[in-house]
Amino acid sequence: MHSITYAAVFTLLLGLYITRRRRNTTSFPLPPGPTPLPIIGNVHQAPKSHGWRQYLEWSKRYGPIVYLNMLGQPVIILSSSEVTHDLLAKRGAIFSDRPRLFFQKHQKLQTLVLNPTPVAAYLPFQNLESKQLLHDLSKDAGGYGSDVHRYFQKTVASIIHTLLYGFRIKDDQDPVLREVIQLNEEFSDFVQVGAHIVDTFPVLNNLPGFLAPWKQKAESHYTRKHALRMDNFRRGIESPAWNISKYLKEVVERDDIDMPSGELEFELGTLIDAALDGTTDTLIWFVMACITQDKGFIAKAREELDTVVGRDRLPTPDDKPNLPYITAIFEEILRWRPIAPEGAPHLNREETTYNGYTIPAKSVIVANVWAITRDESLFGPNTDDFVPERWLEDNIKNESGGILKSLPVPGWGYGRRICPGRHFAQNAVWLIIAQLLWAFDIKAGRSKETGETMPVDPLACTYKLVMRALPFKASFEPRGPWVSNIINGECDTYGVDHVVMLDQIGADLGKL
Repeated sequence: MHSITYAAVFTLLLGLYITRRRRNTTSFPLPPGPTPLPIIGNVHQAPKSHGWRQYLEWSKRYGPIVYLNMLGQPVIILSSSEVTHDLLAKRGAIFSDRPRLFFQKHQKLQTLVLNPTPVAAYLPFQNLESKQLLHDLSKDAGGYGSDVHRYFQKTVASIIHTLLYGFRIKDDQDPVLREVIQLNEEFSDFVQVGAHIVDTFPVLNNLPGFLAPWKQKAESHYTRKHALRMDNFRRGIESPAWNISKYLKEVVERDDIDMPSGELEFELGTLIDAALDGTTDTLIWFVMACITQDKGFIAKAREELDTVVGRDRLPTPDDKPNLPYITAIFEEILRWRPIAPEGAPHLNREETTYNGYTIPAKSVIVANVWAITRDESLFGPNTDDFVPERWLEDNIKNESGGILKSLPVPGWGYGRRICPGRHFAQNAVWLIIAQLLWAFDIKAGRSKETGETMPVDPLACTYKLVMRALPFKASFEPRGPWVSNIINGECDTYGVDHVVMLDQIGADLGKL
C-alpha cells in the first residue's frame, strides 16, 4: 500500500520541485540551512528522533533562522527569543494561519474562564486536589517508591474535569482518564512535523481511503474523541453543580454566539487535552529535578518555606508573594525541560521578509523552544543544569527575600497560539511544587529485590509533541511527624462536598 502511494508521489516530485524553486526566487535569499539535495531537499538530514537537539546544533552553525526543504515543503526553524517573538508575536496575523472569526469567538470564551481573574476563583479547588495528592503519595509512594506518573495524572485530570464538567476523578484507572490519555498519545503522534507524507503533499488527501492510511487513523481518532467529549459535556450540563460547561453554554446562548453545541464540546475538550499533558509532565520533570539535579536547591527551598510558612500548616496560594525561590524553581522547571521543545507548528499565510531573508508562503514555522531555553545570553552559563538562582536578581532583596528577573518563558508559545490556560497551569503547578517541597523528601525509588537505588536518567524522554520523561520510580517520605499529622488530619478530601465548592466558584465569578 505504501509503495503505491510513494510511487504516485514520485511522479509529482520533479514538477513540484521546479515550481517551488521558481516561486521562492525573490529579491531576498532564503535563510541559511544545511545543503539540500535536488528534489528531496533536506529529507535525508531530518532527525529521526529528538529533533530539537539537532535543531540546536543547526542554529549554532547557521544562525537563529534555519531553512529546510522537505520534499518541496518549506520549513523554517526559529532558535532565538528575539526572532521568534518578532515573527510569531508581532506578526501573529501572518504566522497563525486560521480563520479570524473562528479565532475571535473561541478566544472570547477562553478569556471568560482562563484569564487571571476567573482563574483565581479556582484556587480553592486546586488546593483541595493538591492536598489529596499529598495524601495519596504518603499512603502509597513511600518506602521503595512507585511510578508516580499516575498520581499526578489523576490529580490534574480531577482538577480540570471537576471544573469543566462537575465530576472528580478519584482513580487513576478511571475510564474517562484512560481514554483521554490514549487520545492524547495518538494526537501527539499525528501532529509531529513531517510524520505523514500528506503533510508535505496535501493533494494526496484526494486519494481513496485504501491508498491513504492516515485517513482511517484520523477518522477513528475523531470518532472516539467526539464520543468522549459529547458524553463529558452531557455530564456537565446534567450536573447539579456549577461548572464551566454550563457557564459557557449559557454565555453562547445569551450572547447569541454562532457556535453549535458540537463546537463548544470540542472547545472544552481541547482545554482538557492541553492541560492534562502540559501540567502533568511539568510536575513529573520537577520530581526528576529533585532526584537528579539537587545541588542545594531543595535545602534553600525548605529554608524559605520554614521561614514563611512554618510547620503548622501547608503552603497556600496566598504565600506566593513571599516565596520567590519557590517561584524561581517553578520557572526553572519550564526552562530546563520545556514540555513542547519544538513548540506548536505555525503556518504563515503569505510570503514575507525578515532581516534580509525571504520566508515563503505556507512555510511550516517551528519555534525551537529547546534552543531558546539554552541561550546563555539570556539565562547565563551551564544552561543544561537546573539552577533556580538564574531567575533571581543578584544581590537584590526585598521583604520577601528576592526579586525575580523578567526573562522569556517560551514554553507557553507565541502570538495567537500562546497557551490560553497558562495562568491556570501556573497556579496549579506552583501550589503543588510548594506543598511537595514542604511535605516530602523526594528520592529515587529502590529495588525491592536488592534495596539499591534505581537509576534515573534525566535525559530519557519520549519524542513526540510533548517531551515526557520515561517511566521511573520515586519515593516520597514525609519530612517529619508534623507532616504526617497534617496529611492525616486534613488531606483526605473525598469527604468534601465539591458541589458546594463549585457553586461558590460560580457565585464568585457572577460578581465579576
